[in-house]
Amino acid sequence: MSETHPAEVNHVRTPQADVPFARLFDAAPTLVSVYQGPDHVCLYRNPSQDRAHHHRPLLGLKLRDAVPEYGSTGLFTHLDQVFAQGQSVELAEVEISFGHDPAENRRRFLRFSLQPWFDENGAIAGVMSFGFDITEQVEARRHTEASERHLAFALEISRALGVFNWDTEKTAFKVDTRFLEGFGLDPSLLPETLSVQQFLANIHLDDRDRIASAINRAIATGENYEARYRIVTPEGHDRHVLAKGRCSQGVGGKVDQFAGVVLDITKQHQDEQALRESEARLRSVFSSIDQGYCVAEMVLNEAGKPIDYRFIEVNPQFEEMTGLKGATGRRALELVPNLEPKWIEIYAGVALGGKAIRFEEGSKVMGRWFDVFATAVEPRGRFALVFRDITLKKTMQEALLKREAEFRTMTEAMPQMVWATRSDGHHDFFNIGWYEFTGVALGASDGEHWSDLIHAEDREAAEARWQQSLATGEPYEVEFRLRHHSGQYRWTLGRAHPVRDCDGEILRWLGTCTDIHDLKIADEQRQLLLDEMNHRIKNTLAIVNVMVAQTLRRADDPQAASAALQARIHMLAKAHDRLVNDKWTQTQIAQVVEMAIAPHRTGENRFAFDGPDLIIGPKQAVALTLALHELATNAAKYGALSAEKGDVLIGWGKTSTDAGEMFHFTWVEADGPPVSAPQQRGFGSRMIEQALAGYFKGHAELLFEPRGLHFKLTAPLSGLST
Repeated sequence: MSETHPAEVNHVRTPQADVPFARLFDAAPTLVSVYQGPDHVCLYRNPSQDRAHHHRPLLGLKLRDAVPEYGSTGLFTHLDQVFAQGQSVELAEVEISFGHDPAENRRRFLRFSLQPWFDENGAIAGVMSFGFDITEQVEARRHTEASERHLAFALEISRALGVFNWDTEKTAFKVDTRFLEGFGLDPSLLPETLSVQQFLANIHLDDRDRIASAINRAIATGENYEARYRIVTPEGHDRHVLAKGRCSQGVGGKVDQFAGVVLDITKQHQDEQALRESEARLRSVFSSIDQGYCVAEMVLNEAGKPIDYRFIEVNPQFEEMTGLKGATGRRALELVPNLEPKWIEIYAGVALGGKAIRFEEGSKVMGRWFDVFATAVEPRGRFALVFRDITLKKTMQEALLKREAEFRTMTEAMPQMVWATRSDGHHDFFNIGWYEFTGVALGASDGEHWSDLIHAEDREAAEARWQQSLATGEPYEVEFRLRHHSGQYRWTLGRAHPVRDCDGEILRWLGTCTDIHDLKIADEQRQLLLDEMNHRIKNTLAIVNVMVAQTLRRADDPQAASAALQARIHMLAKAHDRLVNDKWTQTQIAQVVEMAIAPHRTGENRFAFDGPDLIIGPKQAVALTLALHELATNAAKYGALSAEKGDVLIGWGKTSTDAGEMFHFTWVEADGPPVSAPQQRGFGSRMIEQALAGYFKGHAELLFEPRGLHFKLTAPLSGLST
């Protein structure tokens, strides 16, 4: 087993077998090496050292060359020190990695004793190295230190006040310094000497007996110990703690050790107390509100599917809103066996989906409608409801919708234009009749835009009357011209009445617009006729007076004058009868002319008329008779018939134009007194130009020419009988 390396170490004297006590070192478990000279050439290594280095070549080699990795351990420096000073060096803990192959590398911890050895002359020849493997002790110590650090960290983050261990055979606790500080005890006390009495003395008086009994019970039974209690700080404040302990049994099964930890739960207690107070306030609120409130949890089958829900807590209004009694702790389907599945689906989505929703829903089984706010609450699967019974509201809404539908059906069937407004006068409804009449788009007249359709001359009065009704609540009634879809304005009668509630407050206004255009024109024409009748009576007397004067002036004897006078008066009466006969049917225009001028004939052929046979309607015949009578009367008073040689030419006919067939009628006076236009137009002139033109739907004009009065009427041919 000897090795020599003469090329590297010329001064080696003996092989490894010649090292003193070699056989003794070979059997030692200690790692033994012998180095020679200042370069520490290896002379010997025992089998333990050889195995530790995986039989790596060392003999005859300089240690720095053979094992360069030792340099990081400081071992070379200490070998140099021993060789130089001749004194032993003890290295308590050196970490060494054996093996230059990473796959075989092993980390070990060794305690080294480096001893000098001398030659025969007493000179230092080298160094002996004795390495004791302390790896297991070091790792155990480090593991213990790490555990202690972890425990300290755990105690720190868990708000622990400390740990305790009580040997039940003794009267004193073993505690750590954190325990002394946490319990407000004198930190100078030895942690091993805290007596049971000192420990209990710092517990709140109200909790002390309970905790002593709990500790004694745990020791007597071997059960785990857990208790909450209060300790009193030196400042006099209460600190809430949670103590947990475990007993261990010795010989014979008797508890001999009681160890545990004490945690500071003051903040947790305060939070729990605040939560309890908050919950109490919430319960007080939910008990006093006028809405139903409950907390429930979903009931799932084995497959995890929601099949029901159970009420955990309800407020007093819950029963009033639902009609369900004794709901706490019971299932929904137990209280309402045929409850619709939609309720379970809705609440499962809330409780399991973690969402909040607001909805209105009805239950036919319960006969109620609810306005519900639902939200998920902890733990998962629970939900809270705040709800109101809105059955009455829904019933009223349905009735209102039904009434509105009936109202719309009724108003759409009415021949009038129907409208409605809010109490403030804002128009928000018009029936189909309004849109058919005006032709505006749906909604275009809402609000205040309806007044845009009123004629500009009538708008101010209509709006003023409407504002007066809104201010006083008086019924609204006014006549105005409303724009027709044709673009023309037609007279309408607007009326509205307020709709009041039981207290007399106005809820809405309902109104109508009635097309009175034809009636309005008819009234104007009737008024013209009445005025004409009054005027005609006066003119009739004047005509009678003229007829008498002219007849008597030209009569040769009284009898002839009397006969002529009676005939003329008779003709006047017949014309008057024609005028007032409302059953008069269509006739020829020539007959109308003849009848109208007959009372004015004097036998002197002063009238001449000519025209085709045209049929004229009764209204047009009456109007034409009145106009001819007015013209003849004026002619007898002031015109051609007032002169001895004056005469009148009457003519009519029809012509074709680009606009269609037209009718024309003329009255031309000649050889009468000079004519000039009057400064003011009297009733007769207005009646001739306006009324006659209206009946014929045409245009009438009086021309005061110097040689005599000239009257012209132009109208569509269709105007003769419509």
